Amino acid sequence: MPGVPGIRLEPVSIEVSGSAVSIILTQGAINIWFGKKFDKSLIAKILLIISKVDSTTEHEKEVLCRFEEISEFESNGYILTSYARKKDKYRAIFVVPFSNSRALEMFMESIALETEKEDAKITLYWRGGRVRMNIIKEELGGLNCFSVLNVVYKDEQNKDQQNRDGQTGNEMRRGEP
Repeated sequence: MPGVPGIRLEPVSIEVSGSAVSIILTQGAINIWFGKKFDKSLIAKILLIISKVDSTTEHEKEVLCRFEEISEFESNGYILTSYARKKDKYRAIFVVPFSNSRALEMFMESIALETEKEDAKITLYWRGGRVRMNIIKEELGGLNCFSVLNVVYKDEQNKDQQNRDGQTGNEMRRGEP
């Protein structure tokens, strides 16, 4: 059905992935996995693409820091949502708004540092829809670092669910007189 002219199917998810980066776009969230061994400049390229398409994108980041450091995060554009004392430090939860370039830059640096030690998984929240999902897919394709593209459409998801359930319209009527 994706090739039928005049029909606009609604993507449920779009996945683009390569050897060390995987991105899954859905209408409310973007899940990204960065492996340890990859070109660190991709972090900035990917997050800037997302920011350009939807500057209202946000990430919720948890940080363990000294109390004095909380204001440093805030002065760099992070928005403090809560904090609690944890032994001699504080567990602070911030929202990282992609509309703030300082916050976005600091966030990119934190991901780069994290991927030096281990893989990084992040979830971004956005107002994505069919159009924005397709724009990001096209922009990411221009980076030439993704080898897999998988788009799941709304109708396909329903059919897959029916197949998993093992029921079609005929099977449901089989036991009827």
